Amino acid sequence: MNRGPARRFEFLRSALVSVAFVAVGCGAAPPPLVDFSSVPRTYGSSDYPTVYERWTRHQKVVWDTEAALEVWATYKSLDYREAFVAHYAEAYSLNAADRDHLLQSQRDLAAASYEFLVTAQSANYRWNDIEKKNSAWRVTLVDGLEHEIAPDEFKVVKLPDMFERAFFPVKTPFTKTYSFRFSRSVGKDDEFAGDRTGVIVLRIAGPLGHADLNWSSARTKPSDDR
Repeated sequence: MNRGPARRFEFLRSALVSVAFVAVGCGAAPPPLVDFSSVPRTYGSSDYPTVYERWTRHQKVVWDTEAALEVWATYKSLDYREAFVAHYAEAYSLNAADRDHLLQSQRDLAAASYEFLVTAQSANYRWNDIEKKNSAWRVTLVDGLEHEIAPDEFKVVKLPDMFERAFFPVKTPFTKTYSFRFSRSVGKDDEFAGDRTGVIVLRIAGPLGHADLNWSSARTKPSDDR
């Protein structure tokens, strides 16, 4: 990638599609359709920005003209992870064996959970506290049938500045980075069917409004392989 960090940030930030549940751009185009399948892809490092954009959503919760919360969420799908490995392997000059090991570990993680890397900021820094047990924000994952589950893990993550700017370029000096994980095993025992419904929504809700960050495929019905 030959864009500098600042230029790459502006390019990707402007390209990410905003579909806010509140009125922040009602005429915006819908986010791109995605592929939830486990079909392997062959990516090169230069494919990463396109794949990153495809799996990243941006929304803003507005209260009294200010951003109560602005979020960029990247769903670490299998498709995203394969592009990530290609970009990481080139950045860190991994040999073939190390790249294969990293790819397998990423595939295992994708099979075990729905994981999201969320970058957030707020006009009031005290409101950007999603990780706290007493936070006013509630995080859930919703499928296409409106069944929802709570995260198994959510935390603030501290990534090296250079790494975060290269792989998650929406970072600014005012943002905080979170990791949310939801177990895929939940859907085996209850009604939650996840991306098998063709839609998943990361919902961040609070008293000042909520953001629904939506990933959907062309499919409209759950599969029969549950």
